[in-house]
Amino acid sequence: MIKEEFKLALSNLRKLPGFSLTVLVTLALTLAALTVVININHRLITQPLPYPDADKLWVTDQSETINGETQYGFQLLSTQFRLYQDKQFIDKMTMMHLVSSRFMDIKDMPTVDIIRVTPEFFELLGTPLHLGRALKQDEGVSDEQKVLVLSYQSWITHFNADPDIVGSYTSIDRERYQIIGVTGEAFEVPEIFGGFPVSGFSSFPEPVTTSSHWNNISSQFNGIARLKAGVNIEQMNHALGEQINTLYQSRENVAPNTRIGAQFTPLRDKIVARSDELAITLLFSAAVLVLIALTNVVNLFLSRAAQKQRTMAIQAALGAKPTHIFVSMFCESVLLVGAATILGLLLAEWLNVWLANDLSYLFSRMQGLTLDWPTIVVACALSLIIALLIAWFTSKQVNYHALTDALHSSGKGTGAQISKRTRQVLVALQVCFASILLFLAANKLVPAYAQMTHPTGFDTEHLYYVRIDGSATGIDNFELGKQIKQLLANQASITSISASYASPLQMGWQNYLYDQNIALIGIVSLSFYDEDGFTALSLPLEQGSRFTPIMASGSDNNEIILSASLAKRLYKDENPIGQTLYADREVPRKVVGVVSDIYVPTGNRGYTLERYYLPVTEGSTSFIIKGNSALSKVQLTHALKVIHPSLNFAFFEPVDDMLTQRLRQTWLQAMLTVALLALTLSLAGAGIYGVLNYSVQMRRYELGIHLSLGAHTHKLIAQVLKQSLTPVMIGLGVSALTVAIGYGILTKISTTAISVSWFAVIVTIPIMLLIALIASYLPVQRVIRQDPIKALRNE
Repeated sequence: MIKEEFKLALSNLRKLPGFSLTVLVTLALTLAALTVVININHRLITQPLPYPDADKLWVTDQSETINGETQYGFQLLSTQFRLYQDKQFIDKMTMMHLVSSRFMDIKDMPTVDIIRVTPEFFELLGTPLHLGRALKQDEGVSDEQKVLVLSYQSWITHFNADPDIVGSYTSIDRERYQIIGVTGEAFEVPEIFGGFPVSGFSSFPEPVTTSSHWNNISSQFNGIARLKAGVNIEQMNHALGEQINTLYQSRENVAPNTRIGAQFTPLRDKIVARSDELAITLLFSAAVLVLIALTNVVNLFLSRAAQKQRTMAIQAALGAKPTHIFVSMFCESVLLVGAATILGLLLAEWLNVWLANDLSYLFSRMQGLTLDWPTIVVACALSLIIALLIAWFTSKQVNYHALTDALHSSGKGTGAQISKRTRQVLVALQVCFASILLFLAANKLVPAYAQMTHPTGFDTEHLYYVRIDGSATGIDNFELGKQIKQLLANQASITSISASYASPLQMGWQNYLYDQNIALIGIVSLSFYDEDGFTALSLPLEQGSRFTPIMASGSDNNEIILSASLAKRLYKDENPIGQTLYADREVPRKVVGVVSDIYVPTGNRGYTLERYYLPVTEGSTSFIIKGNSALSKVQLTHALKVIHPSLNFAFFEPVDDMLTQRLRQTWLQAMLTVALLALTLSLAGAGIYGVLNYSVQMRRYELGIHLSLGAHTHKLIAQVLKQSLTPVMIGLGVSALTVAIGYGILTKISTTAISVSWFAVIVTIPIMLLIALIASYLPVQRVIRQDPIKALRNE
């Protein structure tokens, strides 16, 4: 019987290509989106980390407390070494130091990211090896060995998959390293420092002790530890925190009112970080999108049931039971949903490949993302549930006892099988779901748009940040920087140039700042420029003057320049020029200028407006260059050879491109939101139109009578629109209530502030009303424009 029902269902669907194609496309698109999001959530949240005893691995984060405020994300290398030595709580630990280096003997000398590790790294993570071996115990943090294990991708990309690579040497920043191995292709690098490709894992080239590297504080230091059995985390954090803080306080010139501590974090939590919040938000959005699509498809099947009314009536007259009607609808739904599932899975896999690089900016653990079996099984199970729901709901709306009456129906609207209440519920649900998604999307888009379009505060057109490799010249760094600056400044294509230690977009470099009494103000963003820095940036000087030129290596003008926001906080309405501040508790610095704020997005912290600037004193081969047009790297490289033939650019990038890259995550989130929003509104609009069109068609005979009797068309349209918009307003009201309740709950349980854009609230209502109005107007307009006689004859 089932086989015959499927054959009949397939035959019927072939006769209805429009109906079948609409259902197929609607479900395929939504199931593809849902499958991709389920796959991301599975990879992030439910899939175990691919390391032995991963749930026992902890990241050795540290905390820093300044004037009672605690912050995280920066570690001291020397205190990491102290943790590495611990035997009371830690069973095994590896130290890690991320460095940006260059393969000097590879064509084009590519800049790559390498993690310096201790031998325990490979054992803790169960690192598979494609070739060679891992680091041995005598190649540890204090052994001054220079060995390197390449990543599989780096071996392919930079070393042409040379099978004899083990035992050879390569130059990393002028240091010779012996290549001892290649990691396995499937090895997943723990994304403690971020989701970017790592080209290799090297030994520490110089010894680290508890008395060295105190000036090295960075987010690029960390470690992974496996704790001993039965260790209490809070007790361990307290004990180890006291030990490293005692070590820290034993230094000279320690900043007052500061302390450091241990704040170990589970490896999974460190890797996933805040990615899970976005993933869960997308999962919720995709689920709501599926609900909208489901209401659309249910409406189509209800219309299909109305079309099959006479057929079902004949079947009922011949003895068919309600179960037969359900089976008939289920066969049609399962065929369409099954085809949509297959198409959706194929589309989802294509999206995984197409979005592979982009997804890594938004989520961790996206390396080699592909559909896995758990995701496919969940997608198929959901599809079966959808098919059952469609068949159950549709069959329930069919009045079995009234079917025989349909045989005697005139066809002039009296045989309708879908109740008015059902139609109104469908419209209200679609409006409610779409309004909620529209509000959430607008709430995300408003700040994203503001961030992407906000001026930086300085002129980025034809502005470049460059680093020049002069390590092989043998020229003193200060003198070399001076010669390079003079040579480049004389180029016709360059209007101004300034030495700098970092890109103008680098906002993470922070340092202590003290007042005139050497009382700690706090940790503030810091940057270094020479006397031409603000000219190159076209950054307005609001008060005072620029830096005094420094003429000799090691000399200092003891000056400091403040951003407008920092000057306002420190001095309010008082004139800051001539005031004294300290950057290191030893050298008093005179405030000589105040410059405008710069607006560079800094992750979740928004904009870092408070900043101070110090002069470049030791010379630098990094520069900010302002051109009068696009600059040629080849041409400028050729010019550098006049100073020394080994000079070349280690980095050469327009600041506009760097800013685009920095905003990439925001842009991708915005594009995902726009795509989801467009699909949501399209489905909602089509669904509302479908329900209301069906309602109008059921009233064609009634409308024909009104028109034949001379009713004014605009009054008739107004009457139909008023009735059609009733469920729309109900849907909007329910969505507003849902959002308000959700906001109230989140503000109580969330540890972070929940921001709501009033623009998002204001824009949601008119957009949904416009969509509903168009969807309501088109069906009635089409009926009214026809000859009333056709409506009376049901033609």
